[in-house]
Amino acid sequence: MSRTVRMAVIILAMVLAAGPAAAAPAPAASRIDVYDYVEDGIYPVRTALGITTQLELDPAEEVLDFSAGFSSGWDLIRRDNVFYLRPRAADVDTNLLVRTRTHSYIFELRVVASDWTTLEQAGRAGVQYRIAFRYPGDAAFTRPVDEPLDRGQRVTLQRGRSYHFGYDIAARRAPPWLVPMNVYDDGRFTYLRMGTHAALPTGTFPSVFARRRRDGEEFVVNTTVEEGVLVVHGTYPYLVLRHGRDVLGLRRNAP
Repeated sequence: MSRTVRMAVIILAMVLAAGPAAAAPAPAASRIDVYDYVEDGIYPVRTALGITTQLELDPAEEVLDFSAGFSSGWDLIRRDNVFYLRPRAADVDTNLLVRTRTHSYIFELRVVASDWTTLEQAGRAGVQYRIAFRYPGDAAFTRPVDEPLDRGQRVTLQRGRSYHFGYDIAARRAPPWLVPMNVYDDGRFTYLRMGTHAALPTGTFPSVFARRRRDGEEFVVNTTVEEGVLVVHGTYPYLVLRHGRDVLGLRRNAP
């Protein structure tokens, strides 16, 4: 074998041993956005089937409640000040309202990619992976103690009004702070009295999901917090409370 041939073989072996070159990270600018917070602003959220989008509020925000217009069309999970959402179908465009102790957020959720085959295709359609916020320098994240919050429902028991108290709680493995003190409904709303708010880890209420059947698929439900009571909009055969890795189940018994 000539010297030239041997040198070519050595170079080829070195190239093969090195393997493929490491791919450079994809540009993030088109898939990660930071919005300037503006009161009463409407923020677009561009999503795709099979892709999760993250909405991140300021860590100091205390989320009181949130509501999606077409909640059954979306997988929506909250972890403290962060929301993870993913559409379940292509035709589920809707809005999402989030209320914190000091701010309100209005999101327009749109599905912009449904038949993509590569992440690059989804990216070209405008899909956002993550959305964060930039706040004015004078933004406040705490409310003065003497300033009351708006109340959407009367959560105290009222004379002459019919209530249903027949709920079973599956709490064998749930921590005590996740077990409601009382559970009842008035046919329109379900009320969960969670005890001392400060006892909840991170000080946030659990996320609430519903099921039509015991072993059915979970879907997010709209909730509000009124006078320390977690109010579920509607009544459901089964409810699931999730707070981090802790889970608790509720079953509504037939009247």
